[in-house]
Amino acid sequence: MSVYDKGMMHTLIFGMLLVLVAGRTVPSDDLGEKVIKPNGVVTRTEESLRQYSGPTVYQFAIHGLCNHRFGKVRFFRALRNHFHNISDDMKIAFVLDICKRRDQMLTKWVQEIFDNDGMFDS
Repeated sequence: MSVYDKGMMHTLIFGMLLVLVAGRTVPSDDLGEKVIKPNGVVTRTEESLRQYSGPTVYQFAIHGLCNHRFGKVRFFRALRNHFHNISDDMKIAFVLDICKRRDQMLTKWVQEIFDNDGMFDS
């Protein structure tokens, strides 16, 4: 009888975990205010239709490039097309300086080099 009870207990715990996990992964339909038009069509408000469009130029510059060495190397390699007849030491100094200052110049350079299709938010 005790083996039967242990099996039931495991099944009950597994079922509860399954319900908890499934409840968190199933998307809710109540994400925003809904507007019911006179013809019966349900639409969502403008705020709920906005979706995440990606990082801003500044966020990409700081978190994608300047916060780690692989990003700085990527930034350095991208400068090859923009700086001609300048030594690598000068390019390295430029990348380190611009990442250290984190001002408008960083944003403008990153937007010019990496935003080829205009997908970044300003």
